[in-house]
Amino acid sequence: MVTFGALWLSGCYWLVLHYFFAQPSEFGPIQHPWGPVILRIHGWIAIAGVFLLGWVTARHVTDRWPQMIKRGSGVAMASVAGILGLTGYALYYTTDRLHDAAGVTHEVIGAAALLFALTHWRRHRPATRRSRHIAA
Repeated sequence: MVTFGALWLSGCYWLVLHYFFAQPSEFGPIQHPWGPVILRIHGWIAIAGVFLLGWVTARHVTDRWPQMIKRGSGVAMASVAGILGLTGYALYYTTDRLHDAAGVTHEVIGAAALLFALTHWRRHRPATRRSRHIAA
């Protein structure tokens, strides 16, 4: 969780620097001096994140899949992580329109990723008899 938290925080920190602290110039906006450093750190943490995503998928998901508890939020969280990995690679290896689309997708889904994680990590409370009776 620490790695994914650091990944999310570094990405949000870069977004704030990129969108709110860029300086205008006659040739276009100039990045904040810390922007490239934070982006590089974000990339290094992402390498660990991709490794951990593979480990979580291989161990945690396969061990708990039969239980069906939190399966929907887990699939959503793994899908978000997969999309972020793909768009992150696309940001590194593409240009022009595809790069811009990957950037917007990565930023929006990345900022929202914490919501998916919190949904999955919240404590599971089994339904009580009364709530099951009311729902039926």
